[in-house]
Amino acid sequence: MGRDGKPTRDKILTESKALVLDNGFSGTSIDQILERTSITKGAFFYHFKSKNDLALALIQEHAREDKAEMDRALEKTEFFRDDPLKRLLQFVQEFIDTMSSLQKPYPGCLYASFIYEAQNFSQEINNYICDSISIWRDTLKILLHDVLREYDTRLDVDIESLADLFKVIFEGAFIVSKALDEPDVIAKQLIHLKNYFELVFESKK
Repeated sequence: MGRDGKPTRDKILTESKALVLDNGFSGTSIDQILERTSITKGAFFYHFKSKNDLALALIQEHAREDKAEMDRALEKTEFFRDDPLKRLLQFVQEFIDTMSSLQKPYPGCLYASFIYEAQNFSQEINNYICDSISIWRDTLKILLHDVLREYDTRLDVDIESLADLFKVIFEGAFIVSKALDEPDVIAKQLIHLKNYFELVFESKK
């Protein structure tokens, strides 16, 4: 174990997340985590006072990773800032490229796993999930509003629900991909989203 215990803590989080995605949080026991990590019960409780403490740490870590992926895509598409539609399309393409490389179905999303058992968690944990999803909504709304300053739409659209579509596709595709054992489902659904964005916006006349 590292001097500050971080390697052990990180190992607990990594293996616990994998177990939760497979079994759900209620279906994941501390004994399973101990077996998976090959650590003692004392080591576990040194880092996490309770299973709920672990749940909070898991969702905090997942939220950080989730936002980092979003920020990475925003940074990589900064080059297209002068053409907001191109930036929006490239933003989606960044995730298409990532998901196209999958060799097996993506393991899923911790938000969904926790939401299905929301009654078992503290309000703090549920607030983390709500806040994280809201960050995606707000970010996509900004990208879409930037597009609307430069482009018209070919049909009426509700920007807030359209902003949600990105995350909705991800969450639904996770389930379909895992159920059918088809790793390319997520990338294919994101391609449909990109095509839709190309179709719905047109240059101002």
